[in-house]
Amino acid sequence: MSKRYLTIFKDDCCGCHSCEVACKQEHNLDVGPRLIRIIDKSPLFVPIYCHHCADAPCKRACPVDAIIRNSQGIVLINEDICIGCRECIMACPFGAMQFHGEKEVALKCDLCLERLTQGEIPACASVCPTGCILWGDIKTTLDKAAQP
Repeated sequence: MSKRYLTIFKDDCCGCHSCEVACKQEHNLDVGPRLIRIIDKSPLFVPIYCHHCADAPCKRACPVDAIIRNSQGIVLINEDICIGCRECIMACPFGAMQFHGEKEVALKCDLCLERLTQGEIPACASVCPTGCILWGDIKTTLDKAAQP
């Protein structure tokens, strides 16, 4: 099986925030944290999300090794180990990491790992009305990019 990626074509984003709502519902998040968020930079909308970096700065910054990369390449936070120091949040070049005040731990997108293990796609990609959020192999992504 080829490696799969979450790709967002920001020029196609209509700013509807469906991805934010789906993510919050999927992860049962309260009012504060948003693991994907849309920023209005009129006339564009800019999706802010975790890129699961190959050499993840958040992982390097964590003083207690609470951030790991699993066998699928997904960067994950072990909340049982996280001490809530926020070093990873400061290290993220995309501003994608969040802090859960009630739990006092860092949070980030896990690509809906539970959904993936059930053969489903991430919640954000499943609800995007413009199709600008894709989940798939690199060929799928490149094919979409080549479309007018």
